[in-house]
Amino acid sequence: MASFKENAENELLSVLPSEDRDVRAFLSAAAKQGGYIHISGKRRNLVIGLSSYAECLAVVGLLKRLYPTEFEISAEHVRTGMKKGSTSYAVAVPTGFAGQAVEDFCLADGGIPEFAASVRGAAVSYLKGLFLVCGSVYVPSAEGEEEKREGYHFEFSVDGEEFAEELAALLSRLGVSAKISERGQLYLVYIKDKEEILNMLAVLELSESVLRLKAIIDERETANSINRVTICEAANLDKTYAAASRQLMEIGAIEESVGLDSLTPALRETACARMEYQQASMSELADILGVSKSCLNHRLRKLSEIARENGFGENAEEN
Repeated sequence: MASFKENAENELLSVLPSEDRDVRAFLSAAAKQGGYIHISGKRRNLVIGLSSYAECLAVVGLLKRLYPTEFEISAEHVRTGMKKGSTSYAVAVPTGFAGQAVEDFCLADGGIPEFAASVRGAAVSYLKGLFLVCGSVYVPSAEGEEEKREGYHFEFSVDGEEFAEELAALLSRLGVSAKISERGQLYLVYIKDKEEILNMLAVLELSESVLRLKAIIDERETANSINRVTICEAANLDKTYAAASRQLMEIGAIEESVGLDSLTPALRETACARMEYQQASMSELADILGVSKSCLNHRLRKLSEIARENGFGENAEEN
């Protein structure tokens, strides 16, 4: 079963930009954080690293909107590192168009291009491109690897502190609050709050993921509520059994010392009912006797006084 992250990544491929400006913004982000220049002899290709063949096809489709040429897709088996055993993919922009792409995507600049940050549609497309190459989202779930995780987490893992700060500022302008932390040579622009993650997914136009996350949140909150009720009920049962146990010991002490026949009819009836219905709560015992809880409490307190008057509890205090 696909993880939440995998489902979100797959959904992203169904909400790719269509306007040329937005396409340029998407590819600018993907190339900025997932790309590099590959030099071989006189050839200089712009290469964008990706996670799947489907992502490669999506990126090639967008590149063809801007450049009338063919693009090479390559795959390589990863032999080392955390992704050992997996397959990495890449799309190469050929030499004849690589220079133009570097210029169009503003890759020589340090931060987020002005054209991508100044208009909401382009900004959203830029974030989609970032999510494709350096974004992750995890939720607490029983699905695959995610059952090992605790809490909700969304992140962009980016190069450069300045870029991370610009990204956090862009997210803020779009209504999403994110924090920054350093991890090795990278910077994480991350979100932990589940409501903010919902906002982030909505900004990315991942409506199915929004609904899926809402369902997970509701399910967990329901489960937590049930757990709290169960714990509360268990605590109440413990108190009920403890009280009933003491009442039974007090009644037993009265029976051994002066006998139940020495009690008034009302107290004798209460003592006999408690001995017969040992598991009953106060409410249940009151219903059985046909009296109010306050009346039952009064009778039980009276039985407790009689038990103490006849020595109940003295041995325990001495020990």
